[in-house]
Amino acid sequence: MKKKLLLTLVILSTTLFGAAKETKILPIFTGGYCAAPTVALMGGYGKYKDADNGAATYGVELGFACPVFQIKDLEINQVLSLVHSDKDGLKATTLEMNPRIMFAINEKTKFGFGPGLGVVFAETSGEKDTVIGVNLGASLNYNITPEVFIGIESRYQWTQKAEFTTGTETNLNNSRTMLKIGRHF
Repeated sequence: MKKKLLLTLVILSTTLFGAAKETKILPIFTGGYCAAPTVALMGGYGKYKDADNGAATYGVELGFACPVFQIKDLEINQVLSLVHSDKDGLKATTLEMNPRIMFAINEKTKFGFGPGLGVVFAETSGEKDTVIGVNLGASLNYNITPEVFIGIESRYQWTQKAEFTTGTETNLNNSRTMLKIGRHF
């Protein structure tokens, strides 16, 4: 788990700072920072690695321009996602922070990818556990109007194993693909 987290951070750092022409650290505290907030509702399909089949997955995300660093000519979005699924007695709610590097395909369409860090609150048969996870994902967004967008996103998440019964570990690694509709503010 620690190796995966370290690898994710190294990839992000190399990508961002390797592409840097001009980097601003903590732009949120400098003049000219624009949060460019977005909010989206999401729904789709998710599957845990060891599950026979997947389940409906739904959630909400809040996005904004990255407040930690900005790189000239590179759009970095910070997205906070809350996602829930409930299948075969396993309920899971994931809270994630997913930075994305976004690339314009044309004036209405953007493709993005990036790592994420999250926490999974899981429950089965009345027993609960909370585990940490790292993920990697990609998204494609299309602006219907200047304010409204639709999109699709896929992610894979590696987690610690949950322990619901003493000595019994459950693999919560998972994948998901979700459609979204959102609004730029």
